[in-house]
Amino acid sequence: MAKYYSSPKAGDIVQCRFPQDKIRQPGPKERPALVIDVDEYELPDGSSEIFVTVAYGTSEDVDNCHPGELKIESSDPHAGLSLDTKFDIGNRVKLSFDDAWFAPSPNGRFGVHPKRGRLNLDDNDLKRRLSSAIVELKQAGRPKAVDMITPSAGRKKPKS
Repeated sequence: MAKYYSSPKAGDIVQCRFPQDKIRQPGPKERPALVIDVDEYELPDGSSEIFVTVAYGTSEDVDNCHPGELKIESSDPHAGLSLDTKFDIGNRVKLSFDDAWFAPSPNGRFGVHPKRGRLNLDDNDLKRRLSSAIVELKQAGRPKAVDMITPSAGRKKPKS
């Protein structure tokens, strides 16, 4: 599997083949996903392996947000979305950042890379809505991210 050269950052919106039903294989549909966390591991050969925790994105029923969901409008020029999209922060998975799980963005703003855009955290309203979604998620007691990566004996602790 090919790896992308530059890793995403928390707050990036990427093009992802989000797994269905927690099966350890890429989903059939590419969709936007919100990067929650990025881990980089050092391998025995000196190279590194990048894993990202992403939240599920959908353009369905965007005006009906449940606890832990955040709506981003397509009119936000930073987001790189063609449709209004809601991200379910409670439905998140940890994936290897490679071309099996991630696809080049359809908008091509960042070249041949999965990055579509980024949350505009200079927008105070967006920061407030994100904070509310996180609090709602914690209060609802939803589970943590599902780890879809395969174990590797040679992988070392994440680089700091």
